[in-house]
Amino acid sequence: MTGNIPLKSRGNIEDAANAALLISVFIGVWQIIFMLGIWPQISLPSPATVAQTFAKIILNGSLPQSVGITLARLLGAFAVSITLGTLIGFTMIKFKGFGKTLNSFSAGLLSFPSIAWVPFSILLIGFDEFGIMFVVVMSSIFSIMISTYSSIRNIPTIYIDAAKNMGAQGVMLFRHVTIPAATPSLIIGLRQAWSFAWHAIIGAEILMSIVGLGHILSVGREFLDMSQVIASMITIFAIGLLVDRFVLQKLEDRIRKKWGLDNHR
Repeated sequence: MTGNIPLKSRGNIEDAANAALLISVFIGVWQIIFMLGIWPQISLPSPATVAQTFAKIILNGSLPQSVGITLARLLGAFAVSITLGTLIGFTMIKFKGFGKTLNSFSAGLLSFPSIAWVPFSILLIGFDEFGIMFVVVMSSIFSIMISTYSSIRNIPTIYIDAAKNMGAQGVMLFRHVTIPAATPSLIIGLRQAWSFAWHAIIGAEILMSIVGLGHILSVGREFLDMSQVIASMITIFAIGLLVDRFVLQKLEDRIRKKWGLDNHR
């Protein structure tokens, strides 16, 4: 029977089985630690207690509303990061001296903790949506800039020379040679930028917002409700994993297949 299952579907089934096994082991270890009483229940609630909290914040609508608000904020800010980061990256390629200097400068800022932008944003912009957007953009735009600059700059010159010898130039050269050759690195930079943006939005919401996933996490901390804190953390982890696995990775696979870069047979 398994021989009739397509290879891709078989791989998806195996991935799901491995994920289920890992989650089961994690919950089992968590339950054992809880039963041993290493920490008081207020510090480490049981999986059942966290499940009850999940049900409560889902049924009262606070979790679905917070997820929607956080993702809406993130999508808007991430779109700005992609647009500006890509344009600046192309400018860095066009002007080599400027690009080399800004690349080093951006690498330094890329290591800057996203949470450190929050006080700057509060004093510069204030406690509003634009302040949160600023933190997310500043935390992710440099990854887009660097990946755009490096991806195009590191294309083997033989590709460009061969295309020019065959008459490709201008828009045709850019569309059919430059973009396909740079795509793998561009996608890696996009996924990295998404990770930075996701970290930043949660940190910004903890300190700057009264709604969103970060706010739910903050409320749990303030009221010493560890089950709500853990429920929020699980939700944050799950969304980050699902977006990377079923959106960004699918996008990468589709683009690689379109440009003939998929080596899997």
